[in-house]
Amino acid sequence: MRSGLMFAAVVVLVGADAGTAQTMPPLPPPRPSDAAAPASPPAHPAETPRTTPQQDLSPPAVSEPEPCLTQLKAAGFEVEAVEHPAASNELCRIEAPVRLKAVPVPSRPGAMVRLGDQPILACRFADSFGRWLGDLVTPVVAGSLNTELKNVRTGPGFECRNRNGAATGKLSAHAEGLAIDIVGFELANGSTLRIQPKGDAPPNPALTALRTAACGWFTTVLGPGSDAAHADHLHVDVQQHGSSNRYRICQ
Repeated sequence: MRSGLMFAAVVVLVGADAGTAQTMPPLPPPRPSDAAAPASPPAHPAETPRTTPQQDLSPPAVSEPEPCLTQLKAAGFEVEAVEHPAASNELCRIEAPVRLKAVPVPSRPGAMVRLGDQPILACRFADSFGRWLGDLVTPVVAGSLNTELKNVRTGPGFECRNRNGAATGKLSAHAEGLAIDIVGFELANGSTLRIQPKGDAPPNPALTALRTAACGWFTTVLGPGSDAAHADHLHVDVQQHGSSNRYRICQ
């Protein structure tokens, strides 16, 4: 009798477990053991350490000022780009400095007027000055003196200084390469037409005509008789006076 009760209890327990197993939701399938692990982000390549560039102590390269220099060369000028001249005053600056060696004579194809001193000028002023020599000065000399203009004697062009070489005051147009001083014109017959007349001699009529006509090309024209600083040369420049480029100082 006692064994029968134990058998019944076992049956009851087994039946209960069976019912429970039928009502429980199925378990998810187990993960495969060889499932791929999530990829780790790629390692960043080691950065190349930054180095401080060494200071370049070499002189700056000369670059041709375009399009001014190109136009002058196309017109037949002998001219070259140069580095900015050394100056003690940082305000003495030339825009597109060039060295002017010779200019063409349009009325005589192939003819050239030399500039033996090879002045350094701002390119735009080299244009104005060179065309004045080729278009105006050379024909006037040929027509007035029955000879050809061979060479023009000038100062250096660029000079880092104040006006008239004064210790104080405004910078000269020379300090920007916008001015030049003409000492004389060397002619093909061997003579020289000097800006400063000898003794009490009157100025040569050809020089008077050139000086007058220069006021149509330049904003400043100063020479013998204007002041002591210009007694032996003709100064011409294109520096603007005031608010208008039509204003002229011709003395």
